[in-house]
Amino acid sequence: MPRFILRTLALAAFAALTACATPLSTRRADPADLGAPAHEANIVAAMQQPGIVSFEKILVADWHFPNTTRAPGTSEWSIRELDAQIYFYAIRHPRFGLYLIDAGMPADYEAHMGPILRNVVRNDYAFQLRQATEAWTAVNGEPNAIFISHLHYDHVLGAVNLSRTVPIYLGPNDGAQRNFFYRFINQPTREALAHRPVRAWQFATPASTELAAIDIFGDGSVFALHTPGHTPGSTAYLVNSTTGPQLITGDAVHSREAWTGEREEATGFEPDLPQIFASRRALQALAARIPNVAAHPGHQSLHH
Repeated sequence: MPRFILRTLALAAFAALTACATPLSTRRADPADLGAPAHEANIVAAMQQPGIVSFEKILVADWHFPNTTRAPGTSEWSIRELDAQIYFYAIRHPRFGLYLIDAGMPADYEAHMGPILRNVVRNDYAFQLRQATEAWTAVNGEPNAIFISHLHYDHVLGAVNLSRTVPIYLGPNDGAQRNFFYRFINQPTREALAHRPVRAWQFATPASTELAAIDIFGDGSVFALHTPGHTPGSTAYLVNSTTGPQLITGDAVHSREAWTGEREEATGFEPDLPQIFASRRALQALAARIPNVAAHPGHQSLHH
């Protein structure tokens, strides 16, 4: 077939996919009622004070999925299966109480998925639930709010069976990104956000080499860090815990090897790879300034 015909067909296919692109969420978010802008110098100083927040990392599920990676400094991408986990994190502030970072997954997760996503999760991803979010909260209490790293179902769906009075906080415009594949994965997000308060962090414009940041409780104990790229509102969280500083990256970093620099990674949802690479570098640069910080990539732990 002549090359120009192949090119025409490829452009037509791309145009069709673009026309069918769907936003992740159309839910309106109100401005967050927590937090004040913070600068990196203040964050670094705060993390060197004794921590006051308890911290727990909860393993929700095991699964695996294709992760696109390449060796640093090369241009050739390859797809490798990532042996992965799903987590959420519980923080308990001595004054303000219990909050979750990300939401895990509910016991009835398949009921909130369409047939295509359900089949992928069940068969291709070999999903195995270990700890449903509502089972954990039944023992430990419901949170005052959930701080979300981003609105993909594996980070937000666990909210669906919690009280609808529990608000969700997320990054700005996080649901606005459009992608053809979102039509297959956005049902769980819609259901998790339905009929509950949704609030967006009010990040200020940062210095050119820094991440925009918010001091959530105003006492230097927990910070939200804007890490756009994987989604527009992707947000990492830095917690000054009683066991030392804890950095929850969300999917700004999926894996151990992406955090350590052994591989670069991209998932296919990022329309602007330079943006996620810039966010990742800024996150790693901040972490390098914080003694004894423990980093928690989105879908693996740094230590087995």
